[in-house]
Amino acid sequence: MHGVLGFVLAVTSTQTAYDTVYQQIKSLAPQRDAVAPVSGLVLRRDVMELRLDSGSAYLLTPVAGRIVGVVFTGRGSMLFVPPLTVEQFNLQRVMGDSTISGPITAAVFFFADSTQPELARSLKFGRAPPSPADSRPAFAPVGDALDYIVDGSSHSATESLMAALLNNTTTGYFAAYVKRSRGESVMFEFDPTRAEEVALYRRGKMQGQRTETVCQFQRAEDLVNNVSVAAKQPESLIVDGHDVDASIDGNYKFSARVTERLIGRQDRQQWASFELYSELEVDSVTTDAGIPLTFYRRERQPELWVRFPKPVAPGDTVNLRFVYHGGLIGFGSALEDLGITTDMKRELGIMLDGWAYIKATSTWFPRYSFVQSTPVTMTFRTPKNFQFATIGRLVDSSTTGNVKTTRWASEAPTRQVSFNIGKFDELEIRDPRIPPVTVQVNTDAHQSIRRVIVSARNPEESVGADVAGSLSFFTKMYGAPLFQHYFATETPYYHGQAFPGMIHLSWLTFLGIRTDGEDEIFRAHEMAHQWWGIGVEPAGYRDVWLAEGFSEFSGMWYMQMVLNNNDKYLKALRRAREEIRRDRAKAAPIGIGYRAAESWRGDYQLITYKKGAWVVHMLRNLLLNVRTMNEDRFQTMMSTFYETYRGKRASTVDFQRMVEKAVGQPMDWFFDEWVYGTAVPTYTFSYNVVPDSAGFVARLRVRQSDVPETFKMYVPVLITLPEGDGIVRILVTGPTTDATIRLPAMPKSLHLNPLESVLADVKTESWTEHQ
Repeated sequence: MHGVLGFVLAVTSTQTAYDTVYQQIKSLAPQRDAVAPVSGLVLRRDVMELRLDSGSAYLLTPVAGRIVGVVFTGRGSMLFVPPLTVEQFNLQRVMGDSTISGPITAAVFFFADSTQPELARSLKFGRAPPSPADSRPAFAPVGDALDYIVDGSSHSATESLMAALLNNTTTGYFAAYVKRSRGESVMFEFDPTRAEEVALYRRGKMQGQRTETVCQFQRAEDLVNNVSVAAKQPESLIVDGHDVDASIDGNYKFSARVTERLIGRQDRQQWASFELYSELEVDSVTTDAGIPLTFYRRERQPELWVRFPKPVAPGDTVNLRFVYHGGLIGFGSALEDLGITTDMKRELGIMLDGWAYIKATSTWFPRYSFVQSTPVTMTFRTPKNFQFATIGRLVDSSTTGNVKTTRWASEAPTRQVSFNIGKFDELEIRDPRIPPVTVQVNTDAHQSIRRVIVSARNPEESVGADVAGSLSFFTKMYGAPLFQHYFATETPYYHGQAFPGMIHLSWLTFLGIRTDGEDEIFRAHEMAHQWWGIGVEPAGYRDVWLAEGFSEFSGMWYMQMVLNNNDKYLKALRRAREEIRRDRAKAAPIGIGYRAAESWRGDYQLITYKKGAWVVHMLRNLLLNVRTMNEDRFQTMMSTFYETYRGKRASTVDFQRMVEKAVGQPMDWFFDEWVYGTAVPTYTFSYNVVPDSAGFVARLRVRQSDVPETFKMYVPVLITLPEGDGIVRILVTGPTTDATIRLPAMPKSLHLNPLESVLADVKTESWTEHQ
């Protein structure tokens, strides 16, 4: 079936309004009877300026009865200057310059704003001259521009434009494809439905990637007024709650009925887009009263468009009921993923391990928003011989025949909802310092795995010890956790994932075979998300390091504490340092968040997790009392940050303010260097100690390279004296830093950057080498 797969009650040949609008967008073309000469026209949108010096402009064919596009061909120029340093840096990294300026030969505009009347004041559109060749140069740019906004495989177009046309609203949406005379063509976009409204794209470079986001930031007036993205509510509808009623049978077949309550925020919203895992089939969409609704969904695609019974005005409420089923839960073997073939299985005389696994942990129910947090209630009907875990508080549990029915309610509004199911054994942990913990382990699978991989016989015990231990440690370091009960449940994946009161842990960490501290880091990282990512949510996509970097550091800190092993902690830092230094020339800055994953050169995982952890570690050492080695200032800063934003969203700027309060000075320089930049310094250290009348004088010299001349950092020096060690800090800045220290005795040695205090490569040279 390839037509209107989701038009309830209708035959598949019937076109929905969605089909009509999509086909009209896809077929946009210049109109030869609507052309205007252009001379000296200037078009400005936020930080972008287009000068159309001379040429022709054509109105594009109408969509839903309105003009939504114009194409210009001729001579002109473009100017685009990102207002944020981090965006200038990323533009330079991706496209070779921190601004875009220069001549253009064509531009195509798509809009649901005031562009048409604005152009009509300056241009007079009419029939083109007789020669058809005159309009041909206008067709190619339109096709190139459509490649940015139309995805033929999913039968979809840019959501904000599509919604404006389906709802017949003027939203402020504007996009401009610009064909540059030199360099890559780009598309500028202004989208008021995003917290960061301004974006610049180029064509994607990775397989299957339509576009790559080069720059994105808030509109100029919001930046001037310091408006936080956490305070914005740009989406057209408010999600007021979800009620889930789901069933899973003994073969892991999944079906559900979900009621979603929506409240209008902007006028005349009759169509809205939702996302649902592509292998789930929608049976019906109705109101809560059972009135069938028109919906559109392409086969094997996640996007789901729904038409409400009537336009939803601000304050109006609509309850949607989605009924669906399908292949949400898979079943397979982790050993097969490792390459254990049927012949090997026969030779070894083993049964393969068996696992159920959730294929989509965030889109298993229809999602209008991935930003808004809402109350969630859930009912699950599962086989009584299966174990089940989900988020929230268990309200009720009953068993009838072979079916166990459990009812759950989120303990706080959330945007992170998932579950796990399988034939697990459970370890219950009760410790007066922490809420109850349940660890779920696939014992039968591990019996098969032990025939192939030497591994722990009671894996739930070591995993449970770290889950409970890290929960206790973080409670002491950061503050009380949010939830009344915690699940740690095993999955056959190679990664972990955290949800409110529940963490998914990879089967690999249950093997218990690593001795380098990485198992402890991994387990504690996922538990740390209960504080960083869930307890305190990142304000926006660029603040994700506040979740992942903080949790990675927290896992390392826990490992250092529980193993009482500084060496393993420092080795973990050194391993990350070598990767960060190796890739620093191409990697993205921490401050562009998830967008680093849009480029194979971005190194999202390395930068967000590893470098993010390094940033927190550097602050830990910067706040260290070097006389007493007391860490109270750092611990107080972190706990105060958590308590201040517990249950709220926080930005990097919010954290910077907290750091400045703890350090006692402005810290723009630190965040500019480490969060918004990618430079990693090399320090070449030398010293000379000479006696004088008062004792000894140590002259220190640090040559700094691989960073801008303005780069600075407080770097400790470890001084080993006959009576013991001491640490002093020097401010290293510019190409060369000289410092003098008076000492009571001749030191045995001086060492720059002890305790891996700064993310840097440290070399030494003789004092005379550069005198």
